[in-house]
Amino acid sequence: MEFSFDVDALLPERITVLDQHLRPPARRPGTTTPARVDLQQQIMTIVDELGKASAKAQHLPAPITSASRMQSNRHVMYVLKDTSARPAGKGAIIGFLKVGYKKLFVLDDREAHNEVEPLCILDFYVHESLQRHGHGRELFHYMLQKERVEPHQLAIDRPSQKLLKFLNKHYNLETTVPQVNNFVIFEGFFAHQHRPPAPSLRASRHSRAAAGDPTPTAPARKLPPKRAEGDIKPYSSSDREFLKVAVEPPWPLNRAPRRATPPVHPPPRSSSLGNSPERGPLRPFVPEQELLRSLRLCPPHPTARLLLATDPGGSPAQRRRTSSLPRSDESRY
Repeated sequence: MEFSFDVDALLPERITVLDQHLRPPARRPGTTTPARVDLQQQIMTIVDELGKASAKAQHLPAPITSASRMQSNRHVMYVLKDTSARPAGKGAIIGFLKVGYKKLFVLDDREAHNEVEPLCILDFYVHESLQRHGHGRELFHYMLQKERVEPHQLAIDRPSQKLLKFLNKHYNLETTVPQVNNFVIFEGFFAHQHRPPAPSLRASRHSRAAAGDPTPTAPARKLPPKRAEGDIKPYSSSDREFLKVAVEPPWPLNRAPRRATPPVHPPPRSSSLGNSPERGPLRPFVPEQELLRSLRLCPPHPTARLLLATDPGGSPAQRRRTSSLPRSDESRY
């Protein structure tokens, strides 16, 4: 893959490692150094063009490798340069390999879920005109040595049939462990992922005690004193006794006269906060007959006696008897 700028001067090594910073590598002594901003822009152009070529070769709807993705993720990109062919003296790019660590949930051969964070193959591309020339194996082998991993320890994200055949041919990776996601792992992946669980602290203490180990055990840790519980919230369902206390009503209700002694059996109150102020009991109900009898037994007032004595109409009982007769009878007498 050719570019308009000098790739051979931009990437001095045959295989260049790029991280999320996309910084240009150190330059050879004696070469001219353009502006650093221009060099970084050229590297971003190489990454974008390689991502587009890889997406086209894999029939993907959009590139999965770009300069913006590299800057936003902790991925590493290995770029292979062609040192033999130099069209117009500017060099060319053969391919690239992008890897990165990802946290995955994978199934083992017993279909148990495991949370791991392996090194993943995220994108792999070699130019179509330079395939089957050993460039892919050279690039892959350099990555394994740089990352210090074995081929069976890798997880491959959506590998193509060409990549699966490549791994089977050069690294004897054939038997896969079925997964529910897009990653493919091979047999032997869990050989280094899980270690035997370490014995617990309590088990080690019991084992030393049973064997008569004179090694003193660590003193028991003192627990901090229990903090006193705070006040119960107003709407707590455990205790609402404080709501039953009579609250002083606001002015002017508090100016009303109160009885000296509280009632023996006060009426029950609701536990809601919107109660009306506390009132005393009402006066007892007096029957009508008892009220009339009490009025008859009351002694008359001296003024009333004087009026009755001077009244020519007679006593009140006589006036009542004469007034009860019909009008026609009164006219006869």
